[in-house]
Parts: sequence; structure tokens; C-alpha cells
Amino acid sequence: MKTGFVNIFGRPNAGKSTLLNALMGEKLAIVSPKVQTTRHRIKGILTEKEYQVIFSDTPGIIEPKYKLHEKMMHAVKNSLEDADVALLLVDIKDNWQECDAIFSSLKLKVPAVVVINKSMWQGSNNWNRRRNFFQHRIIVKK
Repeated sequence: MKTGFVNIFGRPNAGKSTLLNALMGEKLAIVSPKVQTTRHRIKGILTEKEYQVIFSDTPGIIEPKYKLHEKMMHAVKNSLEDADVALLLVDIKDNWQECDAIFSSLKLKVPAVVVINKSMWQGSNNWNRRRNFFQHRIIVKK
């Protein structure tokens, strides 16, 4: 059986917990419009006959302003160490240059997949522009 770690990163309220719950088919993580609800890693294990995937929902990436924020960002940094693949979740309404800067600052050493979330709220033209922006980014540096 093949096993891999897929860690989900993004800004606060990008939909990381919602994605984890959807991938697992059950509610493991709290989903709330309140930012910073996830304060530590939440893991979900998907086991199939041929493979096993361990998903990690991480706190939203922010600039720490006090001790709790520092602990939450420590959880994000720890998640970088065991990832085989990084899912970089972007809310379609977020500033894409800021998201790119945040993701670049992670200094990933694993393959990354950018997931554009909440696209149903925007027109297809906006979605295409976002997709094209991230499609030409080199996020993984070896």
C-alpha cells in the first residue's frame, strides 16, 4: 500500500477546513465564518485498498501579532516538514499577489497544487485570470 501526506495551506477563511471535511466525507474540522478557528493541525486519514492519504488542515497563514498566533504559525511550519504534497488553497476573492507572496515564503520542497476556491461566487473571466496567474508561478524550489 502506498501512503502519502497532503497538507493544506492557505490564508484564514480560504476554505481549508471545508475542503478537509469534503475530502474525508465527514465533519472533522470546525467550519466557521470566524477567522482563525483552526488553531492546530487537524488530520484526516483516507484509506482505500491501494493507498492511504493523510490530510492535514493547518491554521490560516498570518503575520503573528501575539503568542497564540506564534503557536499557530509554528503548527504551519511543522506541517511543511512532513508534507509529500502541498495543497495551496486560494479564495478567489483574495489578492492573488499576496497569496503568491505567502506561498513563496513557505519555501516548499515538495510538489504543490494551487486550488482556487469559492469560484462559484465570481464570473468565469475572473476565474480564468486567477488560474492563468498561478499557472505560471514556480512555487516549488529544490
